[in-house]
Amino acid sequence: MKKIIFSVLVFGASMSNAQEITKDSIKTISIDSLQQAINLHQMKFDALNEQLSPLQAQVDKMSKLKISGYMQVQYETYNYQDVPTANGPLQLKPGASETNIPLSTVPVDITNSFLIRRARIKFTYEPAEGVIFVLQPNFSFSAVTLKDAYVQLNDPWLNTFQLWVGQFNRPDYEVEFSSKNRILMERSRMSGILYPQERDLGAKLAANFAPHYNLPLNVELAVFDGNFGEGAIGNQTSDVDSEKDVMLRTYYSLNLPDSGLGIDFGASGYYGKNTVFVAGEFSDVNSSPFTAEVGDKLKKQWLGTELQVYYDVLGGIALKSECNFGTISGEANATGVLNNNPGFNFSAVRDFIGYYVTLEKNVGAKNQAAIRLDSWDPNRKLSGNEVTAAQDLRVNTWSFAWQYFFTETTKIGLGYSMPINETSTSITTEGVGDLYTSDVKNNTWTLRFQASF
Repeated sequence: MKKIIFSVLVFGASMSNAQEITKDSIKTISIDSLQQAINLHQMKFDALNEQLSPLQAQVDKMSKLKISGYMQVQYETYNYQDVPTANGPLQLKPGASETNIPLSTVPVDITNSFLIRRARIKFTYEPAEGVIFVLQPNFSFSAVTLKDAYVQLNDPWLNTFQLWVGQFNRPDYEVEFSSKNRILMERSRMSGILYPQERDLGAKLAANFAPHYNLPLNVELAVFDGNFGEGAIGNQTSDVDSEKDVMLRTYYSLNLPDSGLGIDFGASGYYGKNTVFVAGEFSDVNSSPFTAEVGDKLKKQWLGTELQVYYDVLGGIALKSECNFGTISGEANATGVLNNNPGFNFSAVRDFIGYYVTLEKNVGAKNQAAIRLDSWDPNRKLSGNEVTAAQDLRVNTWSFAWQYFFTETTKIGLGYSMPINETSTSITTEGVGDLYTSDVKNNTWTLRFQASF
């Protein structure tokens, strides 16, 4: 009983002491003091926001800028002694005279080389919805050249039309297909001759009727200066003759998802002219000579068809093809300051036909393979021994490639190119009289390393 009474007295004394401590430690907090504390913190937050506002504006701008790019470094080996040039003719045989012969002269044979094929950075800035600025330079050892520089305005009402103004790819499937994604090492010979440097300066109106009208039809209409990639670098900055070239391309996409099949097919047209800058003797479509005066206009017109078939089988397979036929013209110019196309450096007007057929295949998750036959006939009116000029020879090129994706952004490619030229015993240019009586050895192996971001 005594223990119980003692416990009760101790508990009561503890409670009384705790009550006194609680009363002493609790202080009354007024509304005014609480408001002052809140105001003080608010001032600190406002000062912090003022400091961060310029930074937030910069972050907002940077979020509208996208930077991408890629670099291709490669090693090439050549199994020929006669080094080809862009003109089509080959270097002189030993001891041949250089007089009036537009051929390259390489004193020492080049059998292999390392080179940087492409090194590009692309800046895409969208300051407002539907307004896009694109700038893409290419870096080389000797210069920085401008590949793309254009403004793209997207139609906000129908979500159908786009207006491009500046320097950009000509509307052609193979031209517009990025070098970064291509399996084969290079574009076809036909594309390189018809569209030197791929780009041009001008304006394009494009229409995609799928989003608003549910019609998988695309139409592109472009107007260009028409001399980009021809002659001196000054020809890339402005027009040289006030003539404008017009291109029209349209294609339709047919998708059959149940069967894993997709088919794109279309047609295109090119209408332009070349102005003669130096009076002299030219050759017409029948290889007959004629005299052209300064200011005369030469035809540059062709039609084209295209087809791409995609089939989702065994990892995916694609068949791609284009064909162009029409009239091409040029003006040979040794000084390189006038209207001469590097791929058709020839004072002539010619009826041509060119095409390519490409088969591409995914092999597993990390490999791709491709094979292509492309043909370029600059003079379809003559063949065989009827051809008397090397520039008129038909060239069929077999190309093979294998790509291995080391990572998602890095790949290694191995390619082989095998041009087979038409033969003729009628080409009698000094020093190369017997060069085209058989196929000229000019095959190339390419080992390419590509990294992108």
